[in-house]
Amino acid sequence: MDWWSDLYWHMIDLWSVFWLFYPVLGLVNRKVNGQESCHPEIHPPEFYLMWTMICISRMFSMSLWGRHFILGAVLLRWTLPLLSFYMLYMSHSNLDKHKAWLSIYHPAMISWTRYLTQNGLAVFAWWTLLNSLVDLGIVIKYNGGVPDPLVSTVVLSLVSLCAIIWLILQSFLLTKYLRHTFGVYAIIILGLGAMFTRSYRLHDLGVNTVYCGFLMLLMTILSIIHLISACLGTDKTSSQVVEPHMTFVKTVCQPESNPKNKLYK
Repeated sequence: MDWWSDLYWHMIDLWSVFWLFYPVLGLVNRKVNGQESCHPEIHPPEFYLMWTMICISRMFSMSLWGRHFILGAVLLRWTLPLLSFYMLYMSHSNLDKHKAWLSIYHPAMISWTRYLTQNGLAVFAWWTLLNSLVDLGIVIKYNGGVPDPLVSTVVLSLVSLCAIIWLILQSFLLTKYLRHTFGVYAIIILGLGAMFTRSYRLHDLGVNTVYCGFLMLLMTILSIIHLISACLGTDKTSSQVVEPHMTFVKTVCQPESNPKNKLYK
């Protein structure tokens, strides 16, 4: 990618600080059942433990890269998108599990989780995935001895394959979970733009440059389609009736009067 793509890290890290700051406020703000972040428990302790592992892997990979241990650094960097996508899965599944209860007792938490945490985590996951694919191309080129035009084609094809898989999941298989995740196509377009400007030559357009420009146009169209479908789609949460068993939510808070009770109304 071009040199200016490094500036994206500042934006993504700042976004990560914001969505990490929100659960800290949840520990301070108290509701009837205890801390706001614990009823219900959308993000368990394992969620933040994986984020800690991501930060550690990121620091060690930078150290290995600086010492020119390219293969080890790339392998370590691949843990970033893998763990990030698993964290995204945990967030989406837990939010959907408690969405009906939250829509009545704590509706603001749904929006904060969707647009701050999940979108921020999705942007981080996809940006690290794009960087990991580029790093994989570097390994194939310098360690495998594959010529550069072919390596670039492979990387761009992998990016397009990942984007198509995301499109299928978001539009058909996991629509109710991913409908409100808007930042993915934007970060893909920015990443492809950094690849495009890196290889762009006005009087000598390569095949991969044209391929990259086509993918940028395609991602823009998909982003518009997703935005329109998300605006026209209806959220059935507000129309759901909270059953009696749904008024009890499992949490990690323990009331002082009855420490054995783990279910609160």
